[in-house]
Amino acid sequence: PKSPVPPTQEPTRRSGRERRERKSTEFLSPGENEEKPKVIPVGKGTKFQDIPNIVTKFKEITWSDPHLHNLHMLVLGRGKKKDFKQNLLQFSGLAYPEGCDVEAEQDKVKFKMYKLKIDELKGVMDLCDIERVKEDKFNMCDRFLAWLEEPKASGRKRAPASATVKKSPAKRKESPAAKKAGSAKKTPPAKKAKKETPKKSPKSSKKSGKNDGGIDFNIPGTNIDKIREKVKSIVETANRTELTVKGVRKLLEEWLDADLSNYKEAIRSLVMEVM
Repeated sequence: PKSPVPPTQEPTRRSGRERRERKSTEFLSPGENEEKPKVIPVGKGTKFQDIPNIVTKFKEITWSDPHLHNLHMLVLGRGKKKDFKQNLLQFSGLAYPEGCDVEAEQDKVKFKMYKLKIDELKGVMDLCDIERVKEDKFNMCDRFLAWLEEPKASGRKRAPASATVKKSPAKRKESPAAKKAGSAKKTPPAKKAKKETPKKSPKSSKKSGKNDGGIDFNIPGTNIDKIREKVKSIVETANRTELTVKGVRKLLEEWLDADLSNYKEAIRSLVMEVM
């Protein structure tokens, strides 16, 4: 008997490329890439969550409210919209780092305020339930900064948001014929021509000891225009995130070789003009 022939193996086909080894998939466990919650420094004042009027105003606005965004930028810096309210409700006042130059830190906050328009600044202060007062932007920023360093409730009572407004009764529509009859009866009398009064020329302002724009800057050997140009060049070439009024004053003192400690407010005014 014939022995069975063993089956022949088919030759393996080889392509020109070598096979790539498949990489093993990595599964991330939940919570590995979660961002850490923002640390809110503890201040000297009352937390926003303990001030009823601020809590009520926060409930009336959304995450995208520009005043809410500006307030968060002023006191806590950047963040996510959905966390704005939660972060601000834990805020209890500006806390400066230990051993830092407090005046420089205050200037940084003021610079952020100066960048806001007057209506935007008023909107942020309204959100904090701060009473409005007739004042210029400088005094407004100083008053707002003092409040942010130690927030407290205003004690004012707010009207409930659901207060109903009485509507005036709707007027009945008149027919075209009635309108014509009414217009015929009510003919306006001829207006008398007003006599043109000559406009008074504005009185020339009296000269005072202050320079242009009411800025007191009497330093021998220079004038307000030269100082303004120098401040403008300093602000334009410097990093605005780190620039302070004190830093500008120091550079001016080196330039003029004079002590400008008595001209802090004047320099602050000039810097704000450039900003």
